[in-house]
Amino acid sequence: MALPFGTNLFPPRGEFLANFDFTDIATGLGFENFWGTKIIDTSGTTYHLLPNQLNPRNVSVSGTNTTQTGEGTTTLNFDSSVFNLPRTAKGTAYVTFSTLQTIASALSIKAQIAIVSEDLSVANISSEIESTQSTATGATRVIDLLALILTQKIIKKGEKLRLIIKIVIDASGGNGTLSHDNTNSDIDKHLKLLMPFRIVD
Repeated sequence: MALPFGTNLFPPRGEFLANFDFTDIATGLGFENFWGTKIIDTSGTTYHLLPNQLNPRNVSVSGTNTTQTGEGTTTLNFDSSVFNLPRTAKGTAYVTFSTLQTIASALSIKAQIAIVSEDLSVANISSEIESTQSTATGATRVIDLLALILTQKIIKKGEKLRLIIKIVIDASGGNGTLSHDNTNSDIDKHLKLLMPFRIVD
């Protein structure tokens, strides 16, 4: 005698539940927020993409800003934790951040997204995008938003997502500071990545 369970008693293999901060059904994309954070542990200073904002009451993060002093470039690699399930990166990612500078139009920020394989090799999945230079100086904080068009790519199990940030001071000199204060309630001091993934059919 056949049991009346139908054909959906057991889901097809390979299906899993993916949680997103919000979805765009029209494009078939789900978006996740990642917070750029500097962490000091036994290995030294590392930079991470965290899925949640830290509670300032429960944790103290040392070094919530990074400064490039004088002409040159400081490169920061913010890495996610390893992916336990494959995800397909697709669409346009958005990076929002704030900066301070001491000399007008001397500072720019460059951003790029990459995948870090288990063997630590790095493959870029977006072009490098540069912010426009601002004339604001001193205590005037500038907030920028960069759009990074992604090459559709599967992030495999065991791989990491990386946000590459470059703080660039040109020949004008001075100092340029990027904020990445994940614990601050002031959104003007956050470094945030909004990352699109293909919604599982």
